[in-house]
Amino acid sequence: MFLIAEDLFETTYSPDHNYKIEFYLTNGGATTSFGVLGKLDGPLWFEKTVYDDYRMDHADVKWINNHMVSINNHILDLKKGETYSK
Repeated sequence: MFLIAEDLFETTYSPDHNYKIEFYLTNGGATTSFGVLGKLDGPLWFEKTVYDDYRMDHADVKWINNHMVSINNHILDLKKGETYSK
């Protein structure tokens, strides 16, 4: 069985607090690089991965407005359901 460790390292909220993204550093073990996952909190226990970048160990997050966010220079419109995966 292959398990990937996820360690929460940052939580960010949109300016109006309607969106919350939690960022996790992922580590698959000795043979893989670190990665970053950004998970958007949804209703009840729902989570949606909106950001997934391999060979990355940080998240430079800037909110553009209440529903658009820049993560490591990748702009996502959360209202439209946009995601980034490398």
